[in-house]
Amino acid sequence: MQFIKTYKWLIPMLAFTAVLLAYRIVYTHTIGLCFIPWNLFLAGLPLIFSYMLNKITDRKIAWGMFGLWLLFFPNAMYIVTDMFHLKEGLHVPQWFDLLILFSAALSGLIMGMVSLNQVEKFLVKKLNRKYVPFIVFSLFLLCGYGVYLGRYERWNSWDIFTEPFSLLLNIGHDVRHPFQNQQSWMLSLLFAAWLYTLYVFSKKVRIAN
Repeated sequence: MQFIKTYKWLIPMLAFTAVLLAYRIVYTHTIGLCFIPWNLFLAGLPLIFSYMLNKITDRKIAWGMFGLWLLFFPNAMYIVTDMFHLKEGLHVPQWFDLLILFSAALSGLIMGMVSLNQVEKFLVKKLNRKYVPFIVFSLFLLCGYGVYLGRYERWNSWDIFTEPFSLLLNIGHDVRHPFQNQQSWMLSLLFAAWLYTLYVFSKKVRIAN
């Protein structure tokens, strides 16, 4: 499969996390941190969608794929917040869990950055180049808000299909009452600024190519 060949450098990173997690399960006889494989799967979807995006020739289908990418893009960054689950455990040293969470977060972050780089190439082809940096930052801003909705409001990407009305009510409340929901906008803005800075840096050192 061409996708696997293109991103084969991801395999050792994901394998490292999988081995640590498997060892933890065997050693502790518990399924603690069992959410990590699922979150890594969700983090990988934007990379798959962005890969497909630049293979599609039909304009309407391409923009539809872009919308699908945007819907799942926050999942790649959301995995960074899994660090909140780090706590002193009775079964394994805290540093071991830190290594698992950090390796998973780093994999998700890199997959997200690479996927955005592919999307940026798509946008450059379709739109005026000078507007693209502003669009990229806006995408990070939406991503930051998506992370907030996932971490604190407990919404998922597919809820836009299963519970669209409730989700839109939640978003509408945040928009209408920004001062009552300062945490959501503060997190979105600061997370976007951090991710944008990291993205620009990654391009300078050619991580996202």
